[in-house]
Formats: sequence, C-alpha cells, structure tokens
Amino acid sequence: MLTLKGRKMRKTKPIVSSSTLVISLALCAPTQAELWQDDALPVVLTPARLKQSRHNVPASVSIIDRHMIAASGIRRIPELFRLIPGTFVGARDGWNHVVSYHGTNYRDSRRMQVLIDGRSVYQAGLATVDWNDIPLAIEDIQRIEIVRGPSTASYGANAFLGVINIITRHPDDSDRLYVKAQQGSGSTEDYLLSHAGDFEGGKYRITAVSRRDEGFDHDRNGADRRDSDNSELFNLRYERFLTDDVGLNISAGYKQGETTDDFADIDVTAPDDYVKDYFFTTKLAWEYSSEHSQQLRVDYSRQVQRRRWTAQLPPAFVNQPEHSSPLVLVDANEDITQFSYDVEFQDTLVWNHALSTVSGFHIRNNRVHSETYYNGTVSSESYQLFANAEYAASDRITANIGASWERDDNEQNHLSPRASLHFHITPRHSLRAVYSEAVRSPDLFETSADWTYTARNIRPREEGKETGKFILHASGNPNLKAENIQSREAGYYGNFIELGLQWDVKIFNDKFTRLISDPVSLERFNPKNGDWLKQRGVETEIDFRPSPQWLVHASYSYINSDTSSPHTEASFTSKNAASALISYEFGNNIQISYSRYYTENTETRNRNTFSRSDTRIAKQFTFAKTDIELAYVWYYRHDNNSELLSDNFYNDASRHLVSLSLRY
Repeated sequence: MLTLKGRKMRKTKPIVSSSTLVISLALCAPTQAELWQDDALPVVLTPARLKQSRHNVPASVSIIDRHMIAASGIRRIPELFRLIPGTFVGARDGWNHVVSYHGTNYRDSRRMQVLIDGRSVYQAGLATVDWNDIPLAIEDIQRIEIVRGPSTASYGANAFLGVINIITRHPDDSDRLYVKAQQGSGSTEDYLLSHAGDFEGGKYRITAVSRRDEGFDHDRNGADRRDSDNSELFNLRYERFLTDDVGLNISAGYKQGETTDDFADIDVTAPDDYVKDYFFTTKLAWEYSSEHSQQLRVDYSRQVQRRRWTAQLPPAFVNQPEHSSPLVLVDANEDITQFSYDVEFQDTLVWNHALSTVSGFHIRNNRVHSETYYNGTVSSESYQLFANAEYAASDRITANIGASWERDDNEQNHLSPRASLHFHITPRHSLRAVYSEAVRSPDLFETSADWTYTARNIRPREEGKETGKFILHASGNPNLKAENIQSREAGYYGNFIELGLQWDVKIFNDKFTRLISDPVSLERFNPKNGDWLKQRGVETEIDFRPSPQWLVHASYSYINSDTSSPHTEASFTSKNAASALISYEFGNNIQISYSRYYTENTETRNRNTFSRSDTRIAKQFTFAKTDIELAYVWYYRHDNNSELLSDNFYNDASRHLVSLSLRY
C-alpha cells in the first residue's frame, strides 16, 4: 500500500503406433495409459525432458494426478502443492498465492519455474508467478509433475529451486460435456462449462469458467478486508496429426478479472486491479523413426493490468512544495503491460538400449511497459542451449549427465551442470546421488526498475502545478550477478508393486550464494548480491493405492536453515511440515476423503503455524447416460493464526463448499 513512506509493490495478478506415442509425449499431452509403461514402472517426463522411469530420474519427483486433485477438494491450483514435501504455500491475499520449494523468501515467486504443457507462466516484468491470472481451470489438469530440486540444467535460470509442470487433459481424456457449479463460504460462486469433440480431423477441448469469492474476512485489528476476486477465463486445446508422423497442438487462453484491495491511510479511492491475460501456443512434433523425434514450440503471452486510485497527501510529497494547500488530491497508477515470446526446439534420440539423449535450444524475449515501474518500456532476451544424456552402464548402474548454457541481456554467460548416479538394488528399488549447480539470472525489475509515481490532476488546481513526481524513487541495479546454488542429494525410490506402494526419501544439502534478498517496496528497494543461505534436511513421500478404491498420500519434510538474512531468506521456510490425503470409494459410489496439512512456525514476522483439515464427501449418480456428482467439502482450521501475513483472517474456523457436476 501507498503510505507516507511509499507504496509497497503488490504482485500482479509455465500407442496406436510408435509414432503416435512419441508425438503425444512430445506434445506434452499424454493420456493416463501412456504415463505408465506397466504397473511396476511409472514414468515421468519433466526432470530431464526424457521419458524416464521414476527410479532413473536425476532428481526427486512428486506427482499429483487427477484422482488426488478430485479427492483433495481443493478449489485453487496453488493449494494443491501443500501435498508435496518441502513445498510451502501461502496467501498474500485471498486470491494471491505464493508457492516455493524449500520456502526461502515469501515475498517473491521468482525462484520457481512453472510450466503449463511446457509453456512458462513466469512474468519477468514484476518477477513473479501470478497464479490467479493463469487461464486454467483446476478441473482441466490431467497431472502435475513437481521436480524437487534445481533444474536449470533442463529449463533455464528460473528453475532455480525446482519446476512445476502442469499437464492439461487431452481432448480424448475429456468429457464430451462437463458442467459444474459450486458455492460456499465467503460468497464463493464458481461455474464451469467444458466441451470436447472432433474438428477438421482433430480433437478439441474448450473450457469456460466464472469465479467469485470475497477472500479473507478481517485484518489483525478486526476491520473488514477488501479482498475479493471476480474473474472469467477461457481456454482451448486442439490436437491433430497432419501426417502419420507429424502432430500439431494449438492452445490458447484468455482471462479477465477484477480484484479488490484495502485502502491505505492516504487513499481516497480503492486501488483495485483490472487484469486481462492472453496466451497462444503452437507445437509441432515429428518422428523420423521410433528412436528419433523432434518438437518445435512457439509461445506468446500478454498481460495488461490497470490499477489506478486517488490519494490525499502533502504537496511536497509530489514535488510541489510551493502549492498553497496543505493537502492535495492526486491521481496515481500502477499500470503495467507485459509481453513474452518463446521459441523452443527439442531433439530426442535413442542411440541404443543403453543410451538416450535430449538436446535443444530456447529463446525468450520479454518486454514490459509501465510508467510507474520502468518510466517507459524495457525488454530483455535470453538464449539457452540444453542437453541431457541417460546411460545404463549395467543392469545395476544408470547415470544421467546434463547441462544448460544460457546468455542473458547483461552479457552474462551461465553454465549449469547436473549429474546423477543410480544404483538399482532390484528393478523396482534404487538409490540415487545427485549433484547440480543452478543459477537465477536477475530479472528485469531487479536490474532495470525506474520506480516512482506520477501525480496527475493535482487539486485544488493551481496553474503550473497540475502534475508532479513522488519524491520517493527506486532504481534497479544493472550490475547484479546471478544467484547461485550448489545442491547435493542422496535418495531412495522404491516401488512395492505387490502392496501398491511407492516410497521416496531424499536427504539434501544445499548452499546458496549471491542471493538478492531485499524487499520489494519503494522505500527500501535496493537490490544487491548480499546474502547466503544453507539448507540441510530430509523429505519423504508415500503413495499407497492397494486397490482402486483406496488412495493414501503422505509427506513430511525437515529443513534446517542457516542464513545471513533470517528475516528474508528464512521467512517462508518451516523446520517441520507434513501433509496427508486419505480417500476411499465405497461400493455405492460414495467417496469420502480426508486431508491434513501442517506447517510449523513459518519464519514470517508472526511465526505462524498453519494447521488445517479438509473433509470431502461425494456421491455419484447415473441418469440417462449422464454422470452426476454431488460433493461437500468442509475446511477446518485447527489454529487461530493468520495465514502467512498478519492481516489474513477468516471469521470462522470452518469453511464450506458444495458442488454439483454433470458429465456426459
């Protein structure tokens, strides 16, 4: 908020034949069957950009599938990551979430790469991932792969702490018609309409969503919050084969909405946000043989935010000390428009039964226009080359070696290597050792900000004093170096197929240097490479599905942090955190699920513990070829704490959500 010292920057609101399989995987559009070679060998796509069995991947990987999403009863995508060990989720506002692996600085989401079907949703203009403005419904997610560890070797500088890759539902896996309505506490009111069908030799899925809620109820003083979200979104996915060996994927999305915000002490009108987001993606995939495939992807995205208000303050604060009035009214804004263009090419080659490689390049252009944050328009470009090889030295030993070379606009060159070694105790149980180095290049805001407010329409009016500039000003630092992490990991992955149990354990030791930790607020913005952080600990995750009726997922993490800046770089890290999801489907089409989330003493100023239980009960009916589901979700907070920040309170410990859906 704008105070007499300045306004904090608020973030704005990623087999029919061998040809068919390879192209489907290259388009990042796999069906459930394609992601499981058989019950013993679940595979993932994200860590090394290769299709790999989980016991061979050069990182710790977690998976959230459609069954977990439905059973959790979660309404907003970021909250799903409470299920993942070592991943922390918080709400700056009722609609504005931050997600970070191993926490670190809660103010920013700048150290995680988030992909939607391979497309990055990171916004360089304000250095964040804005979860609220992603044109994607949670119901359209097929599965999510979370790489828990540095992944710059595969995905470039923003994959500093890890990667979240959200894979959406293929039209073949979508219902021909799907309608859903839900209402709940806090004036929650959502409506969804989705349709899938055939068009011009291909398959399509179209989804439209309307979403409303009032956010948090009151602040630390008991005053009502202005914290609502009112938005609509649309997305389209189209798949077809142009020839037997060439596949085409087209995706597009649009989101518009308004979010409300609380008044600052000098605000006269509300500083509310009006946002429009667009994206368009085209992918082509070729298969030259069953061992050799390529893909080319082109992405375009644009976000327009309009944020304007009127404030009352002394004229000296807008460089008008000669004004005769002790207080004046001024119009100000935080308008910003962001663009990004991405081109990526990838080549995948199976040389023989022991060696597979993936390589390619990525070019990204970011452009942002803002009078307030940049005093005009700035842009940046980055170029990345990446390669990864998997080599099976024997039945017992597999190695992965990968690296990424990247060059940014500051003429800095970064080489980020990663190497792993796997020892297979049995075909389904393996030990791994992973070493990686990663960087996060300074973003546009950190290097190029020219941040101050223009005061327009100063009144009472006096000739020659209609406009002015706020006396507070902040600038980026063009001499910043990239943040660096050295990560060491030892782990175990086991698949007890006879029990329906998968178990992953990770022990890690990470060292961060050259961290840019300064808060993003006008009066204190001074980015520099001044801090370091060390994190050591253990994580474990269990997925237990002894029968189709049961789903049990549990996670735990212990993280010990030592840092030069505990109030920033440990502010979003909990020493102990755990989660559990248990679901059972009875024979009469009734499903009961229970989720439990616990995060101990997150190191924010209020040192809150987050403790919540979610219970979901759902009943399915079939009528005239239509599947009908009625569901109820009860969210219960076991503590009286605010959520992440000290002004985020609900009136009641209990919150409720009722939904009705029809599938045809």
